[in-house]
Amino acid sequence: MAQSAAAGRSGRVIGNYAVGRQIGSGSFSVVWEGRHLVHGTVVAIKEIAMARLNKKLQDSLMSEIFILKKINHPNIIRFIDMIEAPGKIHLVLEYCKGGDLSMFIQKHGRIPDATAKHFMKQLAAGLQVLRDNNIIHRDLKPQNL
Repeated sequence: MAQSAAAGRSGRVIGNYAVGRQIGSGSFSVVWEGRHLVHGTVVAIKEIAMARLNKKLQDSLMSEIFILKKINHPNIIRFIDMIEAPGKIHLVLEYCKGGDLSMFIQKHGRIPDATAKHFMKQLAAGLQVLRDNNIIHRDLKPQNL
């Protein structure tokens, strides 16, 4: 497959991944949909501009990456790879095709009690894994769930 054809709309390739559409953004990062050039696996690629992070935030990021590498739980996004580029770090993460909780609420409106209970059980299970590893999330919100 030609690299330009595989690179999707943006024409960009990061490591072994063709970069597709933007699926999110935050204060220090942009998240892209990506696809492995050989296997076709869909991933999320979080692109972090290192210049926008002070030393403390850079250290926190490296610590987070180290922790994510060793955690494997169905209620926590799986870390796949880290790709460094000049001034940037790209985190290749599991792609959740259903989107985040805020998107779910926007699409479906009020969440029935049974569904909310199911979501809360998943959240509690993920938080327990973090607690077991002495990790504090610090940014729990519907956009991150």
